[in-house]
Amino acid sequence: MARQEKLTTYAGQRAELLLGCFRTGDANDPEIYVAAITAVLARYPEEIITEVTHPVTGLPSKKGWLPTVKEVSDACRLAYEPIAENEARLKRIAEQLAMREREARGERPTIQQLKEKYGDDWGIPPAETVKTSDQKIEENRAALERGRARMRAEYEEMGMKPPSKLALSPTALRFIHEQNDIRAALRKPEDQQDEVA
Repeated sequence: MARQEKLTTYAGQRAELLLGCFRTGDANDPEIYVAAITAVLARYPEEIITEVTHPVTGLPSKKGWLPTVKEVSDACRLAYEPIAENEARLKRIAEQLAMREREARGERPTIQQLKEKYGDDWGIPPAETVKTSDQKIEENRAALERGRARMRAEYEEMGMKPPSKLALSPTALRFIHEQNDIRAALRKPEDQQDEVA
């Protein structure tokens, strides 16, 4: 708690320094600006705060005007990325070394530990289930029945009875006629003359 208070105090001092590096009047309310920048800076370690607010190498030397809270946040995040990546790398190295030591002692991870690390499926996606021929027949039958029901509904909507249970729907018939008209329009003129002769 005391460490966070110290960090917040330091962040407040650096926010005032940041504000002082720019012409006066750039912030509508300097107190609110300093408080907002302090809140952003206090989320990062002291070296990041120093780097971002440094007059020579930080934001004051890169900006011609007072940076927004978002710009300060982005600069902090960008400066912290290498540190976070290094911490993650060191953590991975420590885990690998610990695992090697356990293996050298003959210890093996338990099934529960492996499941916690890799999940119940061990990181392998489940294989697609292969349908039996009976399942495929049933799916096809259901799809055919749905199609017939749509066809009957279309004819009933038009006040007509379907010509047969295998008849195409009016929508399908219209589509076929449209496709035939398009094909006829795209035929070469000499092909059409051959048909006339």
